[in-house]
Amino acid sequence: MSEMVLHVKALPETLFKMIPTERVKLRQKGNVISLIPFRDVTEGECPLLGLTAGSSLTVDKFLAMTREDKILEGLES
Repeated sequence: MSEMVLHVKALPETLFKMIPTERVKLRQKGNVISLIPFRDVTEGECPLLGLTAGSSLTVDKFLAMTREDKILEGLES
């Protein structure tokens, strides 16, 4: 994590360079203000994290795959 001390007038320019998205979540807890880059999830994109991040796997597709797995497991046992 990097830290720097800036004059308030320099904030917009510095923040624009550091934030890779057009929108941010603004969170204040006590004297701490956090800006969290926010990216909208597009239709057909999986909002899950980890291995499925950025995937086109939807909940419906996942449930269909799970049902298919259960059917196949039932046939094999």
